[in-house]
Amino acid sequence: MSKPRKIIDNPTSEELLKQFEAFESLEALYNAFPFARRLFPKMEEAFNEFKNIKSQAELLKVPDQFNERFSNLGWIAYESMNMEVMQKAINLHDIEGKDAAEKLLADSYDEETLKWGLFRFNGNREFRKRIRLVELAREDYLASRYHACIPLLLSILDGLVNDVSKHVGFFAENVDLTAWDCIAAHESGLQTLASILTKGRNKTNEDAISIPYRNGILHGRELAFDNKVVAAKCWAALFAARDWAGALDDGKKQPKPKEEVSLKQLFKQISATNLMKKSIEEWKPRVSENIPYLPFEGDISNLPENTPEHAVAVFLDHWCNKRFGPIADALLYFTDTPKGKKAGMARQDFSKHVPVSFKVLSIEDQAAAVTHVIAELRFEVDDQTKFKEVSVRAIHQDLENNPSARSISDGHWRIVQNSFTDIIYAPSL
Repeated sequence: MSKPRKIIDNPTSEELLKQFEAFESLEALYNAFPFARRLFPKMEEAFNEFKNIKSQAELLKVPDQFNERFSNLGWIAYESMNMEVMQKAINLHDIEGKDAAEKLLADSYDEETLKWGLFRFNGNREFRKRIRLVELAREDYLASRYHACIPLLLSILDGLVNDVSKHVGFFAENVDLTAWDCIAAHESGLQTLASILTKGRNKTNEDAISIPYRNGILHGRELAFDNKVVAAKCWAALFAARDWAGALDDGKKQPKPKEEVSLKQLFKQISATNLMKKSIEEWKPRVSENIPYLPFEGDISNLPENTPEHAVAVFLDHWCNKRFGPIADALLYFTDTPKGKKAGMARQDFSKHVPVSFKVLSIEDQAAAVTHVIAELRFEVDDQTKFKEVSVRAIHQDLENNPSARSISDGHWRIVQNSFTDIIYAPSL
């Protein structure tokens, strides 16, 4: 019988480990020949940086370690899960036991985690159309109405998987929740979780449970399912399903041809990492009150280019003038969506409520690649003027759409659509 593959055996992790081995071989040769140090004096610095990067590669083992301890309890690792929380849960499990670890995990699904988890729903059509129901589940969860949110989340999870897979739902016997090079969709992930959550519950049970057994809950046989741990596991499963759907959007259902990474490319990556690290260390946030052109309204060409406030102003100007193509181009996406489809999605989302004007009020620089731009939008509704204040999250990306410090050239600002959720999805203003 073949040995089960681990998450660390996924192509991305496996290829990285091979590059580490190649780099170690090169370092051994470098150390073996003293003249190499005279010929390539800067190589020593590269090898030192490599040691730091390799030490961080220990994180590649965390998802496997997490699933080994928690998958049978109804938790699985997934891409967007907080790595620090995973590590803490593993340590707590080994020192204090599973109950303490499960409490930590359940507590981690707080208001902020749910906020960013739901934000990612906007990047997938099937998830986006269910935001209204998920928002209701969030309200119930944060108010400790677990009896209400758990059945709703289970039904949403089932329908989402059905629509994304175009085959069967999450709890179907023949569901396929695997994908190539994906943590959530590894065979030890969602596929294992589905088999646990669909276990038969043939007797009415009045004792509290800690796993969201779908059949027992929805068929009325589990009478004490309403607790925080069960609810948190439902959120975790839903967010893991979002990562699985993202992998399918990225074409990861089947393996891709391997791309060889040369040592030259590896050196280039290390150099880019060093530049990014230096840029982040040197970055300092601006003080909004010290920016002379804020508050701002009028000709957006008067705003300095390559600033987040300029990018947001351009975006809002497009919205006021119903230019949905440029709106789509400016938004932040988590998947490779065709341009035409993005424009259609932008038209669908931003055409219901269109502002007639806007004012940029202030900014809040939160990180080297992140700024919140506070703006006031003016709407005309039934001959009445209404104002809505929004905090628009802008993220600076490089040419490959990775987060990048704003001081690094060849970048661009992208707008987070979730900043406008309360307006674009509202039945009325």
